Amino acid sequence: MTYLIGIVAAVVGLMVIMQLAIRLKVRALRGKPLPALAGPWSKRLGGPSSSLLYFFSAGCAACKPLTPRFQGMSQRHPKSVFVVNVADDLQLAQALGVMATPSIVEISNGVIANHHVGRPPEQLMVRWA
Repeated sequence: MTYLIGIVAAVVGLMVIMQLAIRLKVRALRGKPLPALAGPWSKRLGGPSSSLLYFFSAGCAACKPLTPRFQGMSQRHPKSVFVVNVADDLQLAQALGVMATPSIVEISNGVIANHHVGRPPEQLMVRWA
């Protein structure tokens, strides 16, 4: 029984460490210039305006309630809010450091202003609504 508890503790510890690593990497991206992007993304995101990119995946349970909200925001702000399925645009997700879904990347004046993993802060939702 003690052996089983040790295995469970090791697995939980590994998951916590992985989450911390993701959050630290994301934090390091703040304030960095937007990387060179291929295709239409360079035109959509390269200007002086602000943009919001919501990354989701079809199998993500946490994405299911968020995706319709972001799709509605994208319809209201088609030139600044983008809903991106990572399966369809993995290259963009990798370029912006997306390692988990849901992830939200805020870009302002060609700089990564903020990067959120998981549930977005409510002030972000209000600001872009």
